[in-house]
Amino acid sequence: MSELGTRLKQARIAKGYSLEDLQDLTKIQKRYLAGIEDGNHSMMPGVFYVRAFIKQYAAAVGLNGEELLERYKTEMPANEPVAQKPMPSSLTSRSRSVSRTAPSEAYAEIIPKVLVALFIVLILAVVWYFYSASTNSDSANAPVTEGGGVSYEEPSPSVPSEPEEAEEAFQESEEEPAEESSEPETVLSVEETQGETTTYLWQGPAERQLEIAASGPSWIAATDQNQQELTSGARIMQAKETETIDLSEVEFVRLRIGDYSNVTLTLNDESIEYTQQLQPQNIVIQFTDAE
Repeated sequence: MSELGTRLKQARIAKGYSLEDLQDLTKIQKRYLAGIEDGNHSMMPGVFYVRAFIKQYAAAVGLNGEELLERYKTEMPANEPVAQKPMPSSLTSRSRSVSRTAPSEAYAEIIPKVLVALFIVLILAVVWYFYSASTNSDSANAPVTEGGGVSYEEPSPSVPSEPEEAEEAFQESEEEPAEESSEPETVLSVEETQGETTTYLWQGPAERQLEIAASGPSWIAATDQNQQELTSGARIMQAKETETIDLSEVEFVRLRIGDYSNVTLTLNDESIEYTQQLQPQNIVIQFTDAE
């Protein structure tokens, strides 16, 4: 039996708890609790779960888990290496081949364009000629007044013959104001990253639904600003297991995630991307309702 396991077992006995009682309090299987007391860490699912289970055990018997882990850190197993994910293919460099065109081929491409441009200029010149000729003809046929100026008659404004027609014309001239979208805009941004914790800012609708989906085993815990559990209980979620949390009445949510690569977070159908590749890590989302 390890010194850490002995210390935890003494505290459990002092509280009057059996292993069955402690299993009900922590939701950790009895065989894992016995393994912690015996110092048999090889039976645990992984290095992260050893530390997580010890913290829960310590909290249940009134001890400080962080201090115990620091004091008996020589008994803890070494951290498992985190597999590096391959870089996305979009970041790879792309080579471009530059083709050179022979001078004769370049001339063959330019000549048709020049001919088309000359044809357009010719058409414009003909149009301008006929327009100028018709304008001069209209000026010559206009009556001349005694003072030598050209007389003209002011066109009378068209007045609707009936009041109803005037009202319809006025209504058609009015432009209806564009309807503004009543749906508030959703904005999700990273506020800061500190140690194992990444903090996001959410601005959007007051009704918020967070979906947690697991593709493999991972520890999951979710609490609000009052440290109240939001999920059905801190636990290890298994593959194909999902849980939806209503966050409409909370100011922020704090998620503790064991293996991030097995957990997908979706808030109001918007996927939350991990900015750190850490096992474990904390995700904190602060909410602000959109105006």
